[in-house]
Amino acid sequence: MAELTLRERHERCLYPAVRVRADKALGSGTILHVEPDAEGEIYDWYVLTNEHVVDGLISVEKRWNSLLRKEIKTDILGTATIEAFTYAYMSRTVGASSYQAEIAAYDKDEDLALLVAHVPNPYEYVARLIPREDGRRLLAFEDVWNVGCGLGEKPVVTGGFLSGFGYEIERKDYMQVTAPSIFGNSGGATFLARTGEMIGVPARISVNQLGFSADAITHMGFSITAERIYKFLEEQVYDFVYGSGRSAQECAEERERRREADLRRRAEHDEDEE
Repeated sequence: MAELTLRERHERCLYPAVRVRADKALGSGTILHVEPDAEGEIYDWYVLTNEHVVDGLISVEKRWNSLLRKEIKTDILGTATIEAFTYAYMSRTVGASSYQAEIAAYDKDEDLALLVAHVPNPYEYVARLIPREDGRRLLAFEDVWNVGCGLGEKPVVTGGFLSGFGYEIERKDYMQVTAPSIFGNSGGATFLARTGEMIGVPARISVNQLGFSADAITHMGFSITAERIYKFLEEQVYDFVYGSGRSAQECAEERERRREADLRRRAEHDEDEE
């Protein structure tokens, strides 16, 4: 396989990176999919990030449900902001555009969230998730890049290699990456250097606790694996984002069917208890 050109590296890895602002948190995100809405006038930008980046916008409250005729626990989701950057001479950041983004889906245990921004213009640079089977064949020593808005800066590219697999943190699978990352990189992307494909989401870094201080070990980071990204998008019924073959409309209809079925189960359960 031919080595990626500099332009291909920019288009596949750098340009899909966005900064995410959520309440008091600041992190990164990666544009995975863009498509026009049903009217064809607004474009939906789907951005993958970490759940912990937007956690401050998520709360659960009791709200009245007219179908069940009772109060039930309901997700109350705030609005994040994504900032997409404009470049000149390939690498020079010359501006940024901010857009409000809804939390379309989230999973606290998986530490993943999918945002959607409704934008009046398309965007051609989206990250490509590594094919599932190829993701399972990744090896240590392969060159990788981390791309994200470390410390709240504009997108930063760092290089390293895959260091190891099967790191279990809070009963979830992570891979270790030596491409440096720091606070603010959370929610960004780890890319395979030889293909420019997204293989993970930087989510954690090692910290060395020394007395009352803690030092971040930036070259010992942990990324959520591609397999977990696929699982998240499928369980949340947003699999069209990675090109499953289903449309956004088909996925929306399935989500609605699941919601209605869940409400019916709750109603039946309440009747049985009575």
